Amino acid sequence: MAHNPKVKAYVRRYYVFDRFTLEQSAERAGVSFNTARRWKAEALKNGDDWDKARDVQIMAGGELTDISQSLLTGFIVQYRSTMEELQSNAEVSSKDKVLLLGTLADSFAKMTAASKKILPEVSELAVAMRTIKLFGDFIQQTHPNLLGDFLEALNGFGAVLDQNFKKGK
Repeated sequence: MAHNPKVKAYVRRYYVFDRFTLEQSAERAGVSFNTARRWKAEALKNGDDWDKARDVQIMAGGELTDISQSLLTGFIVQYRSTMEELQSNAEVSSKDKVLLLGTLADSFAKMTAASKKILPEVSELAVAMRTIKLFGDFIQQTHPNLLGDFLEALNGFGAVLDQNFKKGK
């Protein structure tokens, strides 16, 4: 199926400038992921590296902390996508999944360690988020009747996290 060239431009814009994943960019433009992936590969062959353009856009956009946050955010998006794909892909053996998960965990640890040097609040936020998740899991398992109240309270707590971690203490 032939697509309007504007659609390809939209996919590239969403990916490079709006920093959506390729899957999200394809969805927003109304094309399949495979089509978007093919367009990206064709562009690379023609000298238009969408990933490099994306990195340049990120770096041109701000200060070192902004760049670090953008890189970390991009990594986390890819991390989540990869985790979801590993969990849902029945073609990958359990042994291979364990190896891939180990590699993914190692990459995550290295990225987090590198970002700690530039963004110490990332480490603190990661601990806070993990604590909240663990507490939520605990409530769900031991006091399921309180889960609704916990989630409601958590909604308002997001603003507290924003105030303390994103804008500085």
